Parts: sequence; structure tokens; C-alpha cells
Amino acid sequence: MLVPLLALLGLSPSYAPTAQRAAIGAMYSDPKKPAVISRVNVVGLYATVLTSGGRMEGEPVAGPILVEHFSFGWQPLELWESRCDLADPALGKGVQEQLMRGMPALRDDRPCRTHFLKDAGPRSEVEAVRELMPGPLVPYVVVYGGWAMGEWYGAGGGESLYREREGRWQLVESGGGEMGVDYMRKYGVPQSAWCKFGIFDAKCR
Repeated sequence: MLVPLLALLGLSPSYAPTAQRAAIGAMYSDPKKPAVISRVNVVGLYATVLTSGGRMEGEPVAGPILVEHFSFGWQPLELWESRCDLADPALGKGVQEQLMRGMPALRDDRPCRTHFLKDAGPRSEVEAVRELMPGPLVPYVVVYGGWAMGEWYGAGGGESLYREREGRWQLVESGGGEMGVDYMRKYGVPQSAWCKFGIFDAKCR
């Protein structure tokens, strides 16, 4: 079930001028005892930031936060907690190994059954939508034609749907949970985009 955007007004676009500030901003910490940075690994446009003292969805953040540099700043992508979090082929094994250097061992939850979506579409358009996305973590944005969809999590979780009008991306719907075919039909999203957006009840090969 999709929770209306009104329930998510506490969320705002999640990015910062540095990888460290982006990671700290993705978490909650006690103002009297703020989270601190323990280690940072930077590899190209990516960085992993290990912290202590932060919490996410009520639980202590023990693993590194993966962040990526975009034209508008650094944006948190994922919290790496288990080996299956590294099953995403987008980064490549060599980059993952460098990003995990000196980081704590991750929980081994293999075999992995998670299907990963990754950024897709023109880089400039993906970045334009990412800048609008709520956070705190934004693992992917897919742009297809004049439509785009991204996922967010870390304060609950959900999806945001956008449409391009007169050269600008505008929010169509955002809420907690997954959007199904019914939402795609409601807003007139072309069927050719459903599987690219990972719509859970679309008939995809």
C-alpha cells in the first residue's frame, strides 16, 4: 500500500557538499552526542563513510554508508550491512574491495536473492531527478522517456514518480511502499516503462 506524500513531509532532498556531511545527514543522532566519522574511503565518484553514534529507523548504524558524487553534491545511496548488499554488479568487484578496505566485516546472508535496479537513462536527467528525490538514501533513479522513478529508504521506504514537462521534472506521486500497475495506469505511464521501473506486479520477462 502506498502512503500519501503528506505523511512524508519530514523528508527532504538528501545531499551535501561533502561525503562525510551527506552520510551524517542520512542518520539521526542525539544533538548532545552527535554521530562522528570513523573512516572514509574514496574511489572515484564513490565513497564509503563509516560512522559511530548514528541511528537509522531506530537502529544503530554499524556499517558504512555508500555515497556518490553528482553535479549537485554527494548523495547517500545505500547502507551496507550484509554481503548481499555488495551483490550489486554496478560498481564492480575491484571498486567494492577498495571501498570496503578497513571497514568492519559485513553479515553473511548469502545466497543473495535481491534484484538490484541501478541508475539508468541520460546522466544529466538522472542527476536532475536525484536532486529532487527525498532521502535519506536513494539507491537508484531510472529515467525513461519523459518519466522517471526513484527509490528511497532509511526513514521507512518508498518510491517517487516524476514526469518531465516543458524541460523540468515535476513530482507526480511519492509515498511509502511500492507502486503497482494500478498507479502506472492512473497516471498514464506508458507500459514500456513499467518493467524498467521495476513495477512489482508488471509482467516482465
